[in-house]
Amino acid sequence: MISKRGLVAATAAGAGALLLATGPAVACSIGDFSANAVAACDTSTGTPKAAITVTDKDPSGTPADISVVLRMASGMAGPVVGTTHIAHPTAAGVTRKILVEWAPGYQWYVQVTAGNLVAQNLDVLPVSPDTACTLPAKPTTTPAKPSSTPMKATPVSAAPSTTRPATPSPSDSPSATVLATTGGGGDSTTIAALASAFLLVGAGGLFVLRRRADTGRH
Repeated sequence: MISKRGLVAATAAGAGALLLATGPAVACSIGDFSANAVAACDTSTGTPKAAITVTDKDPSGTPADISVVLRMASGMAGPVVGTTHIAHPTAAGVTRKILVEWAPGYQWYVQVTAGNLVAQNLDVLPVSPDTACTLPAKPTTTPAKPSSTPMKATPVSAAPSTTRPATPSPSDSPSATVLATTGGGGDSTTIAALASAFLLVGAGGLFVLRRRADTGRH
């Protein structure tokens, strides 16, 4: 039979275990979550996006799922356009950035599911500015200006001609022309001597004939 003291102790232990089991769910509050009121223009992905930043400061460390839902013009919740998960929130705060399609003047609901919170909306509804979100302009490349310094022409040396001058024919040679005119050649001295001898012989014979003719007349 259990004593009264033992029954009280068992009841206290059971209550403590129940508190430990349900503590994170009970401790989690929608007030632990916050979001930026104005969505920022984000171009980090190469496409204009609206950045919605959510911070979870739940000290119990309850995992949380965050959904961004497009707010329709009628005020009703539209489709879910972005989600994120926070596995280990801390009292110091864990921040997540959710990128959704950009459009000027859009507004979104931020819903939290954590512990006993199921798709509960934050009080803040982020809205995009009524302006365009554009990619930064790419720097233009300025063409290089031509140099004002005149370029110096490099002289090209003429290649020596490989054509050899034509060798004059013997008839075109000046010495051959002189020899043809004077009758001289390589044996001009011998021919001149023979000619002189013939002239002397001829002259001697003529002299003898004339002497004989003169003698006959007397």
